Amino acid sequence: MAAPIENMFTETSMYSSDDTIRKEDKIYFPIKSGASLVKAKPIFSNDDKYLFVCSGSAVKVFSTESGLCVRELCGHTSYVTGLVLHPKNKLQVISCSLDTEVIIWDYEDGVLLRRVRALGPVHGIYTVEGRPSVYLLLQNALSGYNLCEMTLDKNTSSTSSSATTTLLHNCNSSPDNVAVGPKGFFCVTTIEGELFVKNLAAKKQKIITHRLEEGQEFTCVACHPNGHCLATGCKDGRILLWYKFLEPQSAVRSQLHWHALPVLDLAFTAEGSYLLSGGHECVLVKWHMDSGYKDFLPRLGSPINHVTCSHDNQLYATCHTENVIQVISSTFTIKQVYQGLTRTHNLHGPHHPCPTGLLCDPRSGALVLNGKHGHLQFYSVHADRQMYNLDIVCQNFISAENLDRPLVVTDVTCAAFDDTGTWLATVEYWNDDIITPEITLKFWFFDEEKQSYVLNTTVEAPHVEAVHTLKMRPGSGVKGSQAMAVTASNDGKFKLWRVTDDTDIYRSNTKWTCESVGFYRDLAAGSVEFSDDGSLLAVVFGPCITLWEPDNNLLRHTLVSNTSSHCVKHVMFGRHGCSQYLLSTTQNTLTVWSLITCGILWTVDISVQCVAQDPLSDVVALFTANKDLFVFRPSDPTPLFSHVAVSKSAVASAAFIPHTKKSHYRGTTLSWQAQSELYFMNNDQELITVALNDTTKTARNKQDVVQFESNLPRSALSLLMSHHRNKSGSKVNTEKVTRQPTGKFLRELFSSACHVQPSVKSLCRPFIQSLLIPSTQFSKEQRDSNSDDDEEEETALYHSQTVSQDSGLDSDMDVEISVNQSASGKDSDASDTDSGMRRNNVKQHVFKQSGSTKLPLVSMVSDKTVSSVDTTDTDLDEILSENVDWIN
Repeated sequence: MAAPIENMFTETSMYSSDDTIRKEDKIYFPIKSGASLVKAKPIFSNDDKYLFVCSGSAVKVFSTESGLCVRELCGHTSYVTGLVLHPKNKLQVISCSLDTEVIIWDYEDGVLLRRVRALGPVHGIYTVEGRPSVYLLLQNALSGYNLCEMTLDKNTSSTSSSATTTLLHNCNSSPDNVAVGPKGFFCVTTIEGELFVKNLAAKKQKIITHRLEEGQEFTCVACHPNGHCLATGCKDGRILLWYKFLEPQSAVRSQLHWHALPVLDLAFTAEGSYLLSGGHECVLVKWHMDSGYKDFLPRLGSPINHVTCSHDNQLYATCHTENVIQVISSTFTIKQVYQGLTRTHNLHGPHHPCPTGLLCDPRSGALVLNGKHGHLQFYSVHADRQMYNLDIVCQNFISAENLDRPLVVTDVTCAAFDDTGTWLATVEYWNDDIITPEITLKFWFFDEEKQSYVLNTTVEAPHVEAVHTLKMRPGSGVKGSQAMAVTASNDGKFKLWRVTDDTDIYRSNTKWTCESVGFYRDLAAGSVEFSDDGSLLAVVFGPCITLWEPDNNLLRHTLVSNTSSHCVKHVMFGRHGCSQYLLSTTQNTLTVWSLITCGILWTVDISVQCVAQDPLSDVVALFTANKDLFVFRPSDPTPLFSHVAVSKSAVASAAFIPHTKKSHYRGTTLSWQAQSELYFMNNDQELITVALNDTTKTARNKQDVVQFESNLPRSALSLLMSHHRNKSGSKVNTEKVTRQPTGKFLRELFSSACHVQPSVKSLCRPFIQSLLIPSTQFSKEQRDSNSDDDEEEETALYHSQTVSQDSGLDSDMDVEISVNQSASGKDSDASDTDSGMRRNNVKQHVFKQSGSTKLPLVSMVSDKTVSSVDTTDTDLDEILSENVDWIN
């Protein structure tokens, strides 16, 4: 057995994070997805076309018609906590963040208009009709929360003591428990079972307190648009309506009660005729304020934590704890669903955010992980959108009657794909600690017609105890091979499953059956793994690693470390060039074994949290309990890359996802990501990747340059905007056709919104003139050559290009004869009148057929024609007049 070599991992971890990074490469760890869309209440635009959503440090603008994210407003450096429309300009939106900044946006153009710095982290923002100010829920230096009023002064970029006025001290930290009355007459907050109201219109401003019964608590508060009523939600499910609440002795309250669990949010409609409420029951309730009648929209999938209404009462938006926003019409029909990376919610307390781990779908390259309870979500990391959900357990989510005794749901604990994505294996588990646990093993086959996975085989109770590991054999699903899977359980056994033929006289079918069972010295079976070629199976039994032949289930060798008596947590075979090595981890040790000598190649003392392997290379990524990252090859203990503290919380799972396009990491510090990109999820359910801080893309976006490509549509306008060609047919220098909009007209044209611009007809002429290249940009030789026989060469140019390209148009016979004569030089004795008639005939023919897609107009402008158009406006007027229908 080889002796352990020097502990390189420990030495590397002692260095700073830049020790293994090149100076020219700036590494950062962006949150690729998983940012919560439902942490703050969304708002509708004034015309209901957009829904503004807080997503991490950005504001996403979703279209209510298409359901797409049409714009992303990025300017904050920390989490965005609130959004409101500008009280004086409905085309602007205001966002606040924990970075102490309030930003005013023009959301139509996605332009950051102004930054205003607050006196502390902002946890909420409010506005009232008719007041040019915003109300901020600020966190003070003593970790308390105050409600302050800040005037939106255009002349100042930061607030001062005179610009910010504190209205209410010691507020609730949740924005849902703070509200400002209409016209700013009063403000209100709730803390546990007390309701505090401050009359801001009175000369002597004092705080009025209303209390609930002992043991009851407020959960949310909302103000009626007319200000005569307050609605508060309670922990026991009641909704209390408060009247005359500014008078401590005369306050009157009424009760609305349907919810059995705490009311999580309340919202009045714009006119105040209805009240919307939501909670853990997954039901949206619409209360009629006059009659007390209520409408219900049930089975919305998960608890509702935010409700908002549009300005015309036509749309409602409900936020759900699984990171879903649903836009619902006033008739209770779901119009749009905005789905981020699904965040699992569990009422039992802390749990693993991703029991199945992060998987890669071999077919689509999507990231596969746990979604809603009993579902697997297929998420495209490249497009940053969820592709679809696969319902595994086929059970509806049912809310509990009491949060202290939540219902136990069936969840997916294991999943595995074969190499081609033909087969998917899953394990379900349910256990209430009272009766016998329910364990189900399912095999799914991918149906090409349905483009989805279809259930093929269901195995009830595949093991006596919980199944903790499920793997598919490499090569399974490949043509000519027989698929195989392995499961391991705490009952001390591992089972090999193989697909068999189940064809009868009625149908042709396949099914999965248990082929063999293995065990070792009555020890509990741990982690299992197939070798790269599928010829070996490694199964962990306590501190021992056993090697088996999967085809006949024969034990071939046992690997035991003499230096460690801890149980082995992970086992993994090397791939590609490192397939002769085996990795194993214990509580504080990483060991690499040589399968040739069956001895230890090298070992290090390190606490491993999770391990991921690149399917397209021999690279392995390792995350420690201290949230450090090491990337290495099993053959070499020296890391290829290392970085400390890559996440704020512990890393739960990781996976390599192959690139869809050629990677740009070659030749950089992240060259180990040339084939696949590393993604990992932390306990906060944030999906993070490793990337280079590429400043070239940002600089490119900041360039105010308009480029006209050569594949413009074949129209009359493309004749003037296409790339210019010289006599030989070669393109002019690219710098001559890249136009910088330095003129006032182009700057206004490209910076203004389309809905505020005049008609296209009035803009066409100045727009074309601004794009024409002055004749001074051409060389003296070109201008001299253009001056000789200009009319004759221009006629030949139009004729030769019209005939040389196969446009499929029917040309007149006299034009074709003229072309041949011009090309052969036989028309040199023709009169100027005939030459002008031929030129006009061809020009009219070209523009008459400009609507046809077959007309070859892309390459029909030469240096000479541009010069002639630049010197006179006669041809331009003729073009515009002949194509007035196309312009309109």
